[in-house]
Amino acid sequence: MMSKLINAALRGVTIGLLISVAISSLFTDVYSPVNPYSTMGIWYAQHLTGVGTMAVCILLWGLIGVLFQVGDWFFQQDWSLLRMTATHFILMFLGLLPLGILAGWFPLNLANILFFSLIFAVIYAIIFGISLQKMKKTLKNII
Repeated sequence: MMSKLINAALRGVTIGLLISVAISSLFTDVYSPVNPYSTMGIWYAQHLTGVGTMAVCILLWGLIGVLFQVGDWFFQQDWSLLRMTATHFILMFLGLLPLGILAGWFPLNLANILFFSLIFAVIYAIIFGISLQKMKKTLKNII
């Protein structure tokens, strides 16, 4: 189990780094692991060195990877698809919202939190729909 969590953290760091490089290259010529205009991006710039900010981001990206690994556990349970998806949704939302804020994904205000919540819910509705169709197809093939 511990090796799965370590691998998940390493995947999270790798994906976070790749996304931060891609986002930085799209919007500026200077690399920044966080949105420099986000609430935390401003705070990190005022209180941490570049190395300190990068260390915080590595930790946060690793935690996001671990969160996804832990969340995968719900889909291995003998629960209904609705229960699995709802439980996973709650865990991911309650985990990703604070991690996203700390990772400087967006400025901290009500409008951005509501926008994040809306996008998150839409993505989950799509995931639920696709999972439901796959489950129906699997059941149809069994019967």
